[in-house]
Amino acid sequence: MPPQKPTDVGPLDSLALLCEIAMVVLLVLAGHGFDDGWRGWAIGIFLALVALGIWVQWMSPNSARRLENPTRLVVQIMLFITVALYAAAGGLWLWGIGFAVAAIVVFVALAVSELPEA
Repeated sequence: MPPQKPTDVGPLDSLALLCEIAMVVLLVLAGHGFDDGWRGWAIGIFLALVALGIWVQWMSPNSARRLENPTRLVVQIMLFITVALYAAAGGLWLWGIGFAVAAIVVFVALAVSELPEA
């Protein structure tokens, strides 16, 4: 059976995916800012894997343990702020702040769009 095309994917979902990718890239680069050479890359990859583990476990749409809103939104915002702090510690404070603001705006808009209509 061929895979089915998703019907409920919109522009906010695309922006959310870009934010998730940016989170991973920013963590790898921030880790490299902590130390030079392979140790910095190893720290960055470790940070990215921890963030991915958290994301896959509790926030992925396909996860059996997915948190419900508003708890999921609160955890996402805390994760984005943590990523921004790691980026700032790695010397990428401007990128960290920009990422956190953009990601929080996108995910709040996504959570609001998922609210049932009254």
